[in-house]
Amino acid sequence: MVKAKGAPAMSPEFDFATIASQRGFDAKLLLRCGEFLFREGDDADALYIVERGSLRIMSGSTVYETVQAGGIVGEMAIIDEGTPRSASVIAGTYAELIKIDASEFTALIADVPEFALMVMRVMARRLRLMNQRYRPQTAW
Repeated sequence: MVKAKGAPAMSPEFDFATIASQRGFDAKLLLRCGEFLFREGDDADALYIVERGSLRIMSGSTVYETVQAGGIVGEMAIIDEGTPRSASVIAGTYAELIKIDASEFTALIADVPEFALMVMRVMARRLRLMNQRYRPQTAW
């Protein structure tokens, strides 16, 4: 497995798990180490909050990011409905996840508008990292 340049384990900037549990979203999905949550190209219908453990976001054998407890994966499914998964997610350890579908996401942002901003910040950070990694090198 190849780790993308600049792909450290990320500490969550925001604790999505705490917000979800405070609002009663406690349905758990359990993954064993090495088990895929979803694969690149799969249909997408939800985002997942990592309540416990760690997940690796990857494409092929390249790991883009390791997401720890309190972070999220699959957020693009909520924002860009109807498009397939853009990467695979595999459990790096035993993991407990909270699944948030589109209607639950809408309810969350109605109750906690900052939740939408938190998701957008994660997406912006990930986009910036990808830009840095794959920007063509130019000589000035």
